[in-house]
Amino acid sequence: MKKAIAIMLILALTALCLACGQPGGPTNVSAAKTNTQQDPSTAIYVSPNGNDRSATGEIGAPYKSINAALSNASPGDTIVLRGGTYREGQNVRIRMANITIKSANGEWAIIDLTSYDPGCDEDSGVYFDVDSSGGRLQGVEVMGGFYAVCMETKWGWGGDDDYVAASNIVIEDCVLHDSRYDVVKVKPNCDNITIQNNEIYNSGTAFGGDTSGESNAEGIDNVNGDNMIVRGNYIHDICGNGVYAKGGATNALIENNKIERAYGAGIMVGFDTSPEYFDIKANPRYYENIGCVVKNNLVIDAGWEGIGFYGSKDAEVYNNTLVNVVAGGQYHSAIYFGLTYQDWESYAGRPPSTNAKIHHNIICQPASFSRPMIEIRYANELGGMSAFEGSPDMHDNCYYIAGKSVSFVDNRPKSVLENGNLSQWQSHIGGDSGSFEADPELGDDYLPKNPLCAKMGISYALDPESRLSVDMESASPWARDAIQSALKKGFVPSDIRGDFKAVITRAQFCRMAVMWLEYATDKKIETLLAQKSLKINPSAFSDTQDSYILAAYALGITSGTRAPGTSSPGLFTPNGNFTREQAATMVLNTVRAYGANTTGFPEAKYADIDKASNWAIEGINFCYAKKIMVGTSENPPMFSPQQTYTREQAIITFDNIKQGELA
Repeated sequence: MKKAIAIMLILALTALCLACGQPGGPTNVSAAKTNTQQDPSTAIYVSPNGNDRSATGEIGAPYKSINAALSNASPGDTIVLRGGTYREGQNVRIRMANITIKSANGEWAIIDLTSYDPGCDEDSGVYFDVDSSGGRLQGVEVMGGFYAVCMETKWGWGGDDDYVAASNIVIEDCVLHDSRYDVVKVKPNCDNITIQNNEIYNSGTAFGGDTSGESNAEGIDNVNGDNMIVRGNYIHDICGNGVYAKGGATNALIENNKIERAYGAGIMVGFDTSPEYFDIKANPRYYENIGCVVKNNLVIDAGWEGIGFYGSKDAEVYNNTLVNVVAGGQYHSAIYFGLTYQDWESYAGRPPSTNAKIHHNIICQPASFSRPMIEIRYANELGGMSAFEGSPDMHDNCYYIAGKSVSFVDNRPKSVLENGNLSQWQSHIGGDSGSFEADPELGDDYLPKNPLCAKMGISYALDPESRLSVDMESASPWARDAIQSALKKGFVPSDIRGDFKAVITRAQFCRMAVMWLEYATDKKIETLLAQKSLKINPSAFSDTQDSYILAAYALGITSGTRAPGTSSPGLFTPNGNFTREQAATMVLNTVRAYGANTTGFPEAKYADIDKASNWAIEGINFCYAKKIMVGTSENPPMFSPQQTYTREQAIITFDNIKQGELA
């Protein structure tokens, strides 16, 4: 970590020195908060020292205000903010497609709207209007606003069947805080929103520090936005719930987040939504949430439940660690099945949750905890309402209360269980096999030391301090220069900037391939797809909605582990380990998408080339000829096609691609 901080400090001081004497130079640069993503050569620059009247948008003649730069931008442009604080006097409103707003490489920009309150509803800090699909906010701090960041929709005001909404938005590497209500708001029909590697905190300033959890001020509030990804964020000190996806939100993925001190719940799979926000053609039963996956999250000190299910269908919750949840002591249980009332409207569905899969989680509670581990609610209102239909599909969970036995509650009249023990719970639901009561012996990183829990809870440490830094100590000495080179070019995904010797997953390699294309072409992926007359197929794979993977499929970089058929989606297997021959093939396809010639190369001189799959030979030959991948030994020369590939090896591979040598 010390080396990581030192590296970031060097980058920051270097950027400051280079900027001295320039009219657009930064007014402050933070060593702890700097943006490592590359600035495109065609960027429009903004600086606190700029001049809107004389600006050209070039680095030496920047705009002063972000909105002035936006008014002179065109779809597909990138607006680069030099380091410093921007007090716009109005919200930053993006009204065109494929706009990126980012801090300059090595610098940190702050959009401060804490003193801006026009008195009107929902005047957010950064506002993606309905025509802003494909936008990106990257490496920027936003403080204040009704919402710090909001995606807008025409739902409710656009007329019959006019539900145009901001979609395919990416919010990454940002610090978002001190909003009057929710920090991030995703409105109905705002689909394919990715919120990753951000710090999100201190929502609900309008409520004056309310810690009851009942104020409407979430960390991330998604109402009927499909295919949302919430990944790798540090969400803390939230007035309401940490994250929820409700109102019919479909196929949300919530993974690898640390959620701390949410005064409501940590994560809500569904909740309680006014019925006019549901798409009843697609969701006639008014399910609050459909197909959500919640995995590898750490929830600490939540006031209510760690994870709650409300009117959810087909959710899967696994490998999460919940510590000291229901810290308020009076509401719900560690994992809770709650009711959705949907404004008590007679026509609303108010369905019970159904088909929930819950496994390999750890719940670790202090001796002061007096609530059930799991509770299924029932209420007599509206003719009787059950929170769950059938029994949840559960197995291999670890439950622990210091000095006490755990209990479980089912309030449904036809299947009552009052404070049952684990054995009674297992018999009651006919499941939860492989689960047990034991101290998981969590370390400072919240990883279990008890070998019984080896495959339960979070699978790696979720360290918020490393979110915007790089853990170079985890890299092999021979790899560090190339990793630094790749970081400067900006194509290393945030979630692999550490633990460099770990095996890279298929999803991580695929994301890096697309980010390399953006770097190499100096174009956003949306622009590349449009130039090639290609469109993303959101239904291509049944096991991922990752926008990078879908773009890679459209570009021919990957076909997945099972190619999509004419009437059925394929499989990508995003978390599958990645082999050397797969890497060579995907590199070949990436360079083809770049537009280079990749044919006619002689056979690679590896003694084990016959061990490679037939489909991999061309890629291995290409990478050998261009010296993009090296072998695993020299005497005899070996490629080891079935061997897994590490993060540092993958980063070096893409850094070895020299555009000037590609015909």
